[in-house]
Amino acid sequence: MPRSKEFDPDEVLEEAMELFWENGFEATSAQDLVDRTGLNRSSLYNTFGSKQELYLRALDHYRRQDADVFEQLLERFDSARGAIRHLLEQAIPDDDPRGCFVANATVERAHCDEDTRAEACKALSQMQDGFEALVAHGQAGGEIPEDRDPEALAHFLANTYFGLQTTSKLCLPTDVFDDVVESALRALE
Repeated sequence: MPRSKEFDPDEVLEEAMELFWENGFEATSAQDLVDRTGLNRSSLYNTFGSKQELYLRALDHYRRQDADVFEQLLERFDSARGAIRHLLEQAIPDDDPRGCFVANATVERAHCDEDTRAEACKALSQMQDGFEALVAHGQAGGEIPEDRDPEALAHFLANTYFGLQTTSKLCLPTDVFDDVVESALRALE
């Protein structure tokens, strides 16, 4: 009779995600995963498959955590432009050197691993959909001109967000990022 699992797979996935997010795929060893999660290798592999499969599940887990962020922003801010400003400013991590897990994965692995690229594309698509909803909301409220293409603006804003996430790791002066955010907001006029 098989033994039941004595651990919560979601908690293990959360720990693995944090580790991959901190170190990246290449710098995270199987032993690092064992040490961080407290599981032995056979339990890890029996539950999650390979290191690559665990990494992909961690990316998916990260993306799903952000699934409702755009709806929350519309509840929190009076304006779509305010929500967009907040999102773009949040793309510049000032106290978390990890940045965005998806942006990190894109830079590290999307060029050499099709599955990582596919997960990153899902996250980008999710972000574009969210920005498109914010733009449409702004157009309905008169904040953003109705003649602007919401899909094109969403592509622009999502790419701006990921660009900010990536270049923030270069420790550029704050005014560089402020300029990018202000320029992105002017594109909505």
